[in-house]
Amino acid sequence: MHRSRKHKLILFAAVAAVAAIAAVLALALHRSRSRTRSMAESLEVPMGDPVPMEFTKTGIPGKVIEAVEMVVRPPGRVRAALSPYPGPRWVCVVVDGAERLADLDQNMKAEQFPGLVEAGFKPVPVQMTRTTSIYRAVSRRAVPEYSDLRGDRVLVLLCPRSDWPRLALHWPTPPKRRK
Repeated sequence: MHRSRKHKLILFAAVAAVAAIAAVLALALHRSRSRTRSMAESLEVPMGDPVPMEFTKTGIPGKVIEAVEMVVRPPGRVRAALSPYPGPRWVCVVVDGAERLADLDQNMKAEQFPGLVEAGFKPVPVQMTRTTSIYRAVSRRAVPEYSDLRGDRVLVLLCPRSDWPRLALHWPTPPKRRK
């Protein structure tokens, strides 16, 4: 009987230790999610005076174009723009397509981008999300030190190339810096 009591005490101590470890892990996970949630909230961009997207073939947009054109053939079917604000880098990639479709990255809303809804861009149908995901992944790899945690994002648009000169797309105003 003495041995049985000893086993019960050891088992109780082990269960208590596992419960304590589980409680510590649950608390750490809760704090981590709270930090991630507050960071995502700070990345939300308020509406304000829009800044036109400037598409270029130099700098980071040039690297993105070069990378996406390895997937989209022939060359000349891709253009890219980089948001002009410091902090999180947002990249807009426009790929020649049959209709006006938009695939927004996480925490992005079409209403944030003046000109997008007005230009008739619609959400990408489910059967095309794999393609736009590939464009996004390739673009992310082309952006030096791309970081989801910092708030870097890629907006993928499909649009007939003949419509590009008439597009009037704008960046949202930058987020206000928290003190």
